[in-house]
Amino acid sequence: MKKITLFIFTIFTSFMNAQSISIGDSDLFSTTSNATWTHVITATKTSDGVAVSSAAQTLVINITSLPDGSTYRVYKTTASGGNFFSDGMALTMGENILTVAAVAFNRAVKFQFSGGGVIEFDSLSINGESLYGGETFDCESDNEKIGESDLFDTTTNSSWPFVFVAAKTADGVAVSSASQTLVINITSLANESSYRVYKITSNGGGNFSNPTSLSIGENTINVAAVTFNRAVKFQFSSGDICFDSLTLNSEDVLGLEGFNSDSISIYPNPTSDFISIKGIENIKSIKVYSILGSLEKEVFNTNQVDVSELASGVHFIKVDNSSVFSKKFIKQ
Repeated sequence: MKKITLFIFTIFTSFMNAQSISIGDSDLFSTTSNATWTHVITATKTSDGVAVSSAAQTLVINITSLPDGSTYRVYKTTASGGNFFSDGMALTMGENILTVAAVAFNRAVKFQFSGGGVIEFDSLSINGESLYGGETFDCESDNEKIGESDLFDTTTNSSWPFVFVAAKTADGVAVSSASQTLVINITSLANESSYRVYKITSNGGGNFSNPTSLSIGENTINVAAVTFNRAVKFQFSSGDICFDSLTLNSEDVLGLEGFNSDSISIYPNPTSDFISIKGIENIKSIKVYSILGSLEKEVFNTNQVDVSELASGVHFIKVDNSSVFSKKFIKQ
């Protein structure tokens, strides 16, 4: 019996080990001439175009073997065309979520690793697309996934990698001091997931609530009103959360119905003056929002909107013709 058990354990262990691959042996990584940062994986490059390269970049790697002291750093090209290298950051056994925030310009982003290529991993994905191992977590066609939704920003905090901004100090005290209620209807969760609330306090400090578990179905998150200007953000522990509706203070947030429709498009994107809508009829209204959700402009009964006066950067457009279509665009 002991021999059989040992045999089964050996097979199982070999199978598990066979799933791991070292960074040095993986075709996903390129070698460099830098003795410290020996291997690099490219998340996006300038030839991808601004619509792709300006977006947030998220690399998720599940590390199974880690030499002591192994680290990573981020390389980015800047708005002026220069080069930026982050400080070295520690890696850990298990899932590591490496994030780079969105910008409003064309750029390259690379993740560089120390350790001589001997770091081993059994799954790796970039921006939700599985490039090696692991099971992909997909939502139903009419659902959104937090990790892929334009409604959520990425962070550099691996425990709380995604955030939804409810209010910011720039909104002014009349808006930001009001109570904030986020309602998200969750249709599926890959793992146990939770949220926490970040708030700026009356003395200008920051406060984080205790983590609270999320569940399938409607989740209502309340933040009480105050008498001072503040920011409120809802942070989420995972991007593998599917949802089919999301409202903030009873307002549909850049509606989700029809969000992934391939038959509808906006052009040109990027743009410096006008945005036009193709593939949708009987338009009632077009609303333009900032990346933080503030309404910037609204027009009626037209398929075109003048955005020439908007600030350069990422914006959202919401088209209403009884159903709703929403999409991100870049104002040059």
